[in-house]
Amino acid sequence: VGGQTRRQRQRRQRHLAVTLRPGAAGVVVACAGSFGHQGRAVVAVAACAALAAWSQFGSLASAAALTAPLAGSSGAVAYALRRSSSMPRLASWEPERFAKTVSFFRGNPWKLLLPPFLQGEDERVSSRQPSTAEVEPVVIDWGRTDSLRVGDAWGALDDVVMGGVSLSALDVVGGRDGDRRLAFSGRTSRDNNGGFCSFRSRVFSPPFDFGGFDGLAFSARCRDGLRYKLQLRDNDGWDSLGWAASFDTAPGAEEVEVRMPFASLVPNFRSKTQTGADPLKKGSIYSMQFVLSAFEFDGGTNPLFKEGDFRLELGPIRAYRAA
Repeated sequence: VGGQTRRQRQRRQRHLAVTLRPGAAGVVVACAGSFGHQGRAVVAVAACAALAAWSQFGSLASAAALTAPLAGSSGAVAYALRRSSSMPRLASWEPERFAKTVSFFRGNPWKLLLPPFLQGEDERVSSRQPSTAEVEPVVIDWGRTDSLRVGDAWGALDDVVMGGVSLSALDVVGGRDGDRRLAFSGRTSRDNNGGFCSFRSRVFSPPFDFGGFDGLAFSARCRDGLRYKLQLRDNDGWDSLGWAASFDTAPGAEEVEVRMPFASLVPNFRSKTQTGADPLKKGSIYSMQFVLSAFEFDGGTNPLFKEGDFRLELGPIRAYRAA
């Protein structure tokens, strides 16, 4: 600190080791090292923040109250975070699946340790621009003619990226003709404060130009009648502003026709609405994402969400002009 000699500063250095011990009743945070009485509060807050980042509790606010020290002196102290009825269920997280997801969309997972300006471009795929001569041109047909093959251009993006355990997969059903459909299926779980499955495209290069169109249309089928979201991005960022709207499916095997006007899309960042956002740039759509989530916008719950198994089938995506 200013005015102190180097030796004085060295004497004031503190050494700290934090150990997390999960258990049925909660998590014990054991802290050992060289720190004074006032340092205990700092240690406690730091431990809670580490848990929040670890995503086992989701946020510091929901992590429950910190109890009094269980044991300790100036050399060692232990605190406990005890589970309460409002805390999320804990389950085993899969770091390998997290790394696989990051690798598909962003490249080497280790680049996440770098500042954003050093991370470089995310993974990209070539796109085909819609025909302006057609009234409702097909822009995505799941690899039949659009060169955007499932597994190369589209990948699962589940709550594993934030510590959750929901799991989904993609498949193509039907033949090479017009009945070709994408099947998005899996299992959602609220464990570890999660609750969403989605699939997303890699970055379109060049971006889709929908400047002459008013929206996107597609058929959808989900036997459980769940509510999903379509999210577009008019930028090539990963964790960036998106434009989304929900659509409902019908229970049973009934197929519904979804028409999603661009004007209905809500600007949002991590599902929080952004009222001051610039208008959607329809001529520069860099990615698409379909989401099944327990939440809608601004923390509101999805009334048609059901935890457990799901299956959504989507027909080709078309760009349309309003009559």
